Amino acid sequence: MEYYIEHLIAEMKQNMPPVFLGSKIDELTGFAIAWGSVQNKRSRREIPNEDEIFIRSGNRILVVRDPFLEWFAKTLRKARGPATVRPPRRSRRARHAGEPDRASR
Repeated sequence: MEYYIEHLIAEMKQNMPPVFLGSKIDELTGFAIAWGSVQNKRSRREIPNEDEIFIRSGNRILVVRDPFLEWFAKTLRKARGPATVRPPRRSRRARHAGEPDRASR
């Protein structure tokens, strides 16, 4: 799995410019990474080396490819993880007398 991630990141490095406009990240990654999600993570301070990754140019945010991809690689994991036990679903609320049954409509 680790080799596959390294190979994927190497391919992305070959196909992305060294610095690019943040709002173009969706297109440059084949829509695998959403700029809005990256912005949310930035606002919550979830990206550790943010100062190395993002540069401001006027009112635009530029992304430095290599530090960004290093961070992105750390967020990747197997699609199939260990089985998880989900909590039971809540039961539907009881109908009151005289309330119509919505399922029978």
